[in-house]
Amino acid sequence: MRHTQLVNYALYQTGWFACVLGGASHRPWTGCLMALILVGVHLALSVERTLEVRLVVLATALGAVVEMVQIGAGTYRFTSGTVIDALPPAWMLAMWAQFATTFRFSLRRVITRPVPAVLFGAAGGPIAFLAGERLGAVTLLPPLAYGLLRLSVSWAIALVIFSAVVRRIAPARRADYRRMREAWPERLGGRST
Repeated sequence: MRHTQLVNYALYQTGWFACVLGGASHRPWTGCLMALILVGVHLALSVERTLEVRLVVLATALGAVVEMVQIGAGTYRFTSGTVIDALPPAWMLAMWAQFATTFRFSLRRVITRPVPAVLFGAAGGPIAFLAGERLGAVTLLPPLAYGLLRLSVSWAIALVIFSAVVRRIAPARRADYRRMREAWPERLGGRST
């Protein structure tokens, strides 16, 4: 199980950096594509694919709403990848999709408990955007304190929603990855079970 959590965390971090650095270097589709490939890897490895797909769709939809509210409120603007000013770029939505892949794996202990989920969202959202600004993918707009407060509140709300959903659809089940031979038997010479 520990191995699964580490693999999941590594997949997520790789996708996060690919998206942010892709956006910062004005190659947003590169990061978006990388994150979507990593979501695909997660789904291929996941024992409960249907459940994971539902979480990815939910997180992407809720993430789109959160981002549109923040853009509309003047919290930030993206440095590249924006097609319509009021909408988040595709690489940002890919990050939300990839974030969902952590809910039952590397972030399970946080997401399944409402109070830690709220606190994680309230702190983690602003920290992620500050890091994204430092790397050049987003520009936080003044007044900074109000923007960070809006981020904190919206991410706290999003995380408590994710917490409620995960607890409802998979209350006691631990997520796991298939072994590589089970996930891709024809490629690795293994037998499917």
